[in-house]
Amino acid sequence: MILWTPLPAEQVLAGLDRQEYPSYESISVAGIPVLAERTADCKKRVVRINSSDLSHYLNQDVYPGLII
Repeated sequence: MILWTPLPAEQVLAGLDRQEYPSYESISVAGIPVLAERTADCKKRVVRINSSDLSHYLNQDVYPGLII
């Protein structure tokens, strides 16, 4: 990626090494493979449905944002 800016690279990238990334894990919810992240209160939130079966996306029991 090329970033065209008059700012020096040190100023643009400042703090990038101290950034925290969410903890993702692949789990299964109601038989549907999903990508989930751990929340601050030790619960899990569905981020993405990882399935090629289109009926899994129509299931009303599993959706992105669901707290498990």
